[in-house]
Amino acid sequence: MATQNADSGIGRELPPAVVEDLLSDESRRRALEILSDRDEPMVVEELAASVVATRAECPVSAVRAADREAMTEELFTEHIPKLTATGVVAYDSMLGAVELRQHDIVR
Repeated sequence: MATQNADSGIGRELPPAVVEDLLSDESRRRALEILSDRDEPMVVEELAASVVATRAECPVSAVRAADREAMTEELFTEHIPKLTATGVVAYDSMLGAVELRQHDIVR
């Protein structure tokens, strides 16, 4: 069964302290920026490769598999749970994809 929270948090304004916490982590901030630029759901592994590539200032095709896998694990264990709990992103477990739900959080 797919896990989705597509409607939770939409239209709900997050407290400034929560927004500050969400944006305090560089990887999470980059992931949100990438999702905002993409403006459509993105497979987590592809998002992970994009985060690593922007950090390393290299093309996604140059990202090593080990780095992509490490970032994928970080997204799944640290960032996606926090972002879905606040309604900022929706995660679809059937597709393994995330989608930005609160575009105003990305500055």
